[in-house]
Amino acid sequence: MMDENNSTALCGLQFVNKERWEAMTHNKERFLRNQLKDPRHFPNMNQAVAESWVRSRKLGVNPLDPLCCKYLDSKELKIVLDKNKLLIDITENLFNSFKKLVDSTGYLLYLFDKDGVLLLVSSLLYQNTEYDWLVGNPGKVCNESTVGTCAHVLSMRYKRPVQIIGPEQYCVALKNMIGSAAPILDENGEVIATLVLNQELVNPILDSNYQTLCIHTLGLIMAMTEAIQVQIELEKNNRYVRSVNSDLRLAYDTLEATLDCIDEGIVNVNQTGQIIRMNRHGLRIFNLESNQIANRNIREFLDENSCLIDFLVKGEKTSVEEIIRTNRDEQSYIIDIHPVLNQVTCQLTGAILRFNHVKKINAMVNSRSGAMARYNFADIIGESMTMKKAIDLGLRFAGLQETILLSGESGTGKEIFAQAIHNKCCPQGPFIALNCSALPRDLIESELFGYEAGSFTGADRSGRPGKIELANGGTLFLDEIGDMPLEIQPVLLRVIENKQVMRIGGRSYKKVDFNIIAATNKDFERVMAEGLFREDLFFRLSVLTIKLPPLRERENDVEILSNYFIEKYCRKIGRQVPRVQAAAKKKILRYSWPGNVRQLENAMIYAINVSQDNIITLECLPDAVLREKSGELNGKIATEREPSLISMASWEKTAIQMALMRTNNNIPLAADLLEISKPTLYRKIKTYNIKL
Repeated sequence: MMDENNSTALCGLQFVNKERWEAMTHNKERFLRNQLKDPRHFPNMNQAVAESWVRSRKLGVNPLDPLCCKYLDSKELKIVLDKNKLLIDITENLFNSFKKLVDSTGYLLYLFDKDGVLLLVSSLLYQNTEYDWLVGNPGKVCNESTVGTCAHVLSMRYKRPVQIIGPEQYCVALKNMIGSAAPILDENGEVIATLVLNQELVNPILDSNYQTLCIHTLGLIMAMTEAIQVQIELEKNNRYVRSVNSDLRLAYDTLEATLDCIDEGIVNVNQTGQIIRMNRHGLRIFNLESNQIANRNIREFLDENSCLIDFLVKGEKTSVEEIIRTNRDEQSYIIDIHPVLNQVTCQLTGAILRFNHVKKINAMVNSRSGAMARYNFADIIGESMTMKKAIDLGLRFAGLQETILLSGESGTGKEIFAQAIHNKCCPQGPFIALNCSALPRDLIESELFGYEAGSFTGADRSGRPGKIELANGGTLFLDEIGDMPLEIQPVLLRVIENKQVMRIGGRSYKKVDFNIIAATNKDFERVMAEGLFREDLFFRLSVLTIKLPPLRERENDVEILSNYFIEKYCRKIGRQVPRVQAAAKKKILRYSWPGNVRQLENAMIYAINVSQDNIITLECLPDAVLREKSGELNGKIATEREPSLISMASWEKTAIQMALMRTNNNIPLAADLLEISKPTLYRKIKTYNIKL
């Protein structure tokens, strides 16, 4: 069952793509036809909605009912209305402030008490129409036992804002409506009522602009509930002067309270940039008091290269990134510009500017793009001494300011280690990973440092932050660092040293604060000897180094990991864990696993899927595993052939391979082991075409 305090399950603020829309509709049809007994296990289902469907069915709610519902009798209704008089009065005045909006759009605003009794409805627009049932009168009881799943029912249950769309609502009568609801809480955080906005679905529902509008309606409801809560608290504590009761004054005060509840800077300016008013958060951004706004111009706080005023003069609706300078410091903000026109003359009078700190936007982008670390040290499996030593170093290095270099063969789990280190030292920050070998050389610079608008053909109009900016406050993980282009390396070194970054096409540096973890499977001695990597950058990246051991050096970890992967995959697909035949187990333990943990996991998944009678036999293992014979190189020199039948070249090649394997491709160590010079070893590696 879902935790009722789990807000992430009820976000509602996600765009509906075609796949999810079709899935929701299909799920609803199957559920109504009793083909879907438990919708909680079906893909693309909101768990809160699915659980409410199940409860609604158990409560006996008829999904085909036209929502006539039941009403309180006059005596019961009077008791409820008297009890909620202050709440109703405040909400009614707020509804009147939004009357033009509601009447012109066809929206319906409702106020329900904590038991689902309708206290107030905003519009009579639908009365005497086919939607007359939708309006209702005070006293109408609309809770989960009468109408089933709907926005205000879930909002009150989970004490969170909720928005649900057509087919998610239990009753078919609501299939063409979108419900947005937010709870009204008392000083103890308990629900006393809920505010609901219903809007009719329009086609196409998948249009991004329409979906954005739907998200904004939920934001409006949230702001209105905040305003109501503030007003109730003010009334209870006599903080407002009782003489200021006119509708105009109440509307103005409600607007002020609403704006102050928004955690974004809202600034009203005229077309020349003169500041007219700003909300509380805006005052904090500009380090001003409310009495210091008069005769101040937004130009005072902008960089000399700012283009904000140009957009104000043109009356252009757009978003720009600007640096705001105060007497304290400089901060980057994303500013949304919304022109304001005179309703009579349609002339431009100014604009509303909405300020969001770049850190906040970056955090949202990282969250939506999956830039989060999932693994912790507890998730790393292994009992070998070499792995325990690596884990111990990771725990000790986490939280230190120095850069960390993870070295190891492919498949040894370098990124998992990086995520575990990040979650140990700064779990709230972003984890930004960049594979230096996976991007074309001409794109890696813009990916790493970002770019300003118009820097090159095809660039975004408003520019784009790079991985370094997105990692601010968290960790930047540079995978396959040995493949970073040589010409970018000095720029990266400067960023690491100065903690400042300049975008491509930019004119000023931005301060950044992040941890760096780099990873490589290359021999840096050889790479630097070939002139492909700067020594100063290598030394800066390898202040703290952790060597991850290959699987063949991890003692009994092969058996532990193979059992873990078998159980994990069987649990995922809902299958009984198979028995591993002795011959197959022997092969698994003796195989060298050149692809390390990644290859072992893939081999176990393959074996499970080809096994029969719930037994993994030797034949179930992949061909690559079966082809390795006991006489092939597997951590030992081949012994099946007679020495007299092996050429000197073969002996020499085998000896080099053995030395490289034992030293994990470390050229200096391997040369010492073979008692030859490094240049000689490089030459023989090239002669025998040995892959490192």
